[in-house]
Amino acid sequence: MEINGENGSMTLYDRNGTPAAYIDSDGEHIYLFDGKPAAYLNEDAVYGFGGTQYGWFEKGWIRDLDGYCVMFTDEARTQGPAKPSRHETPAKWARAARPVRRSRETKRSKTAYKAAWSEIAAGDFLSGNS
Repeated sequence: MEINGENGSMTLYDRNGTPAAYIDSDGEHIYLFDGKPAAYLNEDAVYGFGGTQYGWFEKGWIRDLDGYCVMFTDEARTQGPAKPSRHETPAKWARAARPVRRSRETKRSKTAYKAAWSEIAAGDFLSGNS
């Protein structure tokens, strides 16, 4: 995955256009702006550090396991709902140490992608409360 954003990271915006998190310049780890590690990418899947699959990342969209959009990047162009205006990105705090990754559950089969927003809030998605 190519990361082109500020300082090599990619901002993830929620359904309201509020910056919710960012994908680090390594193209793998997702952090909250307070520096807390929230999740990571493995191929096109989004996982929590406990090994639970949260959803999918494809074509600039983070989707829940039901195929609904939870967050988007500047690169999201098609296959999703209308995007709101984006709010200013906050400053990033120093990154906290990442927790040890537990064994990942088997990657789930994708469901059909929907061009609609998920009912799951971005914060709940990234904390595994979906």
